[in-house]
Amino acid sequence: HKHRNQTKRRWIDWQKYNSSRIEAALKAHGAEALVRPFNVARIETITDMVRPFGKRLQILDVGGGDGLIGEHLWKMDNNIATIDLPTVTAQSHKREFLSAVTGDAEELPFKANSFDVVLASEIVEHLWNPNNFLDDASKILKTGGHLIISTPDGIEGLRYDSHKHYYSVEILEKVLAQKFNLKQVKRLTDVGTPTPTIIVMFQKI
Repeated sequence: HKHRNQTKRRWIDWQKYNSSRIEAALKAHGAEALVRPFNVARIETITDMVRPFGKRLQILDVGGGDGLIGEHLWKMDNNIATIDLPTVTAQSHKREFLSAVTGDAEELPFKANSFDVVLASEIVEHLWNPNNFLDDASKILKTGGHLIISTPDGIEGLRYDSHKHYYSVEILEKVLAQKFNLKQVKRLTDVGTPTPTIIVMFQKI
């Protein structure tokens, strides 16, 4: 866990390294990634959450990688944008259905009231200052829009070296209480990961 107590620059450099390893693994084992129990459950849960909102949604997939989840949302007739580190967007640009932007999740470069859905799947625990991201997510979401967060459940999430923070449903609800209402919670267990995962959906007030 030596990487957590660094400056933000070093932390971002570590995340770039970590993301490049993940991206290499996705490229090498893309078909396997699609059938991993965790990814199957995650994609199914998120698409089920989004489906009732209709079609032609403007969706931002923060840290969306090469579009593992975004592709499924796009096939539901939605418009998908993603923002990620340069090591990842170099691959994202090759996916025609993605509008890929290189940038920092803590400084989202989008106009206010631009999106119907902001998705942060396995992202907030990696950020240096996740509250900056949560504030920006609120700004770029339309009133009544939805924020969907997927993250390891509880302090056990810190067992991963690349995780700087941990969350529970209660922590997220408290942090977001001034701007969002909690709408839905799904816990993923027995999906081949060392820790359970929560997928939590909030609606902007």
